[in-house]
Amino acid sequence: MTDQPTTLDDLRTRIDQIDEDMHRLLIQRGGIIDELVRVKRTGETGSAFRPGREADMMRRLVERHSGRLPFSAVEHIWRTIISGFTHVQAPYGVHVDGSGDAGAMRDLARFQMGFDVPLTLHDGPQAVIEAVSASQGDLGLIRLGGSPTAWWSELGEPGRPQIMSRLPFLIYPNRPAAADAVVIANHLGDAAAEDMAVVQFDLAGAPPEGAFQVLAYNIADRWRGLVALDKARLPEGARTAGSYARPVTLAPNGGDAR
Repeated sequence: MTDQPTTLDDLRTRIDQIDEDMHRLLIQRGGIIDELVRVKRTGETGSAFRPGREADMMRRLVERHSGRLPFSAVEHIWRTIISGFTHVQAPYGVHVDGSGDAGAMRDLARFQMGFDVPLTLHDGPQAVIEAVSASQGDLGLIRLGGSPTAWWSELGEPGRPQIMSRLPFLIYPNRPAAADAVVIANHLGDAAAEDMAVVQFDLAGAPPEGAFQVLAYNIADRWRGLVALDKARLPEGARTAGSYARPVTLAPNGGDAR
């Protein structure tokens, strides 16, 4: 007996079953939230963020992805799931630096956080920092590059926010929402990702090229910069403004090209 050819109705039935299975799994994932809140004590800390765990989840996503679906779509779906469930555990908002290309920053925020998380656009980095500092668990998104002010000067100090991640985390050709930015949050304790340390430098002149990775800088009477370096190379006594997981650069074929 020969196999009957697959019909369009057969294929649609299989797709419907897969969709139903995915929805059921999301419901199961949501059922774990109450237990997570109890174990993580998010009601006390006001924050459900675990940047290191999120980075590990995204790395595993890269390792197992295959097939025709563009990786950007897969990343966006997973980011929406992660951010959505984080918001369910402890509601938060995102404060966005709109002083440069506000549209690009808004796109980055929505790609990273989805549409369920409230988003507020501010006129500059300092307003973002103040809004996050006054909140219990909000995030801030600040663009990187040249700046008229050294907005980072108080990051990492007691009672002030710190850098918790750098975006985009996954870097690949033709990536949507590719604005270069950092995410700030109030102190995360042992939940922080610490591959890369972020340090403030104040120099008489511009630093030697390649000495470290410059994230942001202000040039007035002196060169003031926010730089990143491997935590193993962190100078003794350096004043850190936070840390983040090392971004992953993907090869054009989707493989990890770190």
